[in-house]
Amino acid sequence: MEYDMPLFRPPSEARSLIFQVTLGCSWNRCVFCAMYKTKDYLVRPFEDIERDVMEMSRRYPDTRKIFLADGDPLAAPTDHLLRVLDLMNRSFPALERISTYAGPTNLRLKTLHELQEFRARKLDVLYLGIETGNDRLLKKIRKGATADGIVEVCRKAIDAGLRMSTFIILGLGGVEGSYDHIKDSAKVANAIDPHFLATLTLMLGPYEKLYEEEIMGGGFKLIDKRQSLQEVRWFVEDLTLTNCKFGSEHASNYLPISGTLPRDKGEILRLIDTALADMSSRLIRPEWARGL
Repeated sequence: MEYDMPLFRPPSEARSLIFQVTLGCSWNRCVFCAMYKTKDYLVRPFEDIERDVMEMSRRYPDTRKIFLADGDPLAAPTDHLLRVLDLMNRSFPALERISTYAGPTNLRLKTLHELQEFRARKLDVLYLGIETGNDRLLKKIRKGATADGIVEVCRKAIDAGLRMSTFIILGLGGVEGSYDHIKDSAKVANAIDPHFLATLTLMLGPYEKLYEEEIMGGGFKLIDKRQSLQEVRWFVEDLTLTNCKFGSEHASNYLPISGTLPRDKGEILRLIDTALADMSSRLIRPEWARGL
């Protein structure tokens, strides 16, 4: 099996077998994301997917976890996805779960019944980027959804029995919009009450000036290391989740955190405060170790 590169997956899917059900991203307009800018969106023909599945079922017959790529396989027609899921369940007898990225634009088009049909075929986890809960900023970054819309589609998926793994992007509001970005993001996270919640940090490399001056404009200025830690602090202190695995282990973040909310909220806040009190602390990931 050969992949159409580039290929992306969440860190938690490191041990999953990956199949490209679609190529690229059907939305592909978010100004902060360059993941699929080199690809045109395509739903791969069933015969091509079947060939890959048959090959991998011979090589890895005991596969337990599968991740569907690329950016948003849920944008594919429902009957096509059901056929693919049925094929995977037949081909891997030990299969326990299937997961995939999802976007609010494609998730909105799937009915509760369709999502239940996916769940019945072991589609278990959807990874969805909230990015921010601030409507002004959502429009600015061209997410194609409102905060209420994101909450609505995530709750629909949860009602269908799927587990939601969501994340926000620290620094997305810049210095001026930092507080509103984070506080509104906490409100959306609380309304969704996801099973998994994580933070990433906006990293632009050589495109920082372009992003600040031309893409975002209007005095937008990227946050620094201390401001990034402060955003995590503001975010966690407002979270009122039922039972959620929270983490900031992603390599883009300055402070790796892992815990369960609400159980570990106090401990997480103390860790953040310790890092904020000493910006040279070994708790803080050095710049050379950060990346996407």
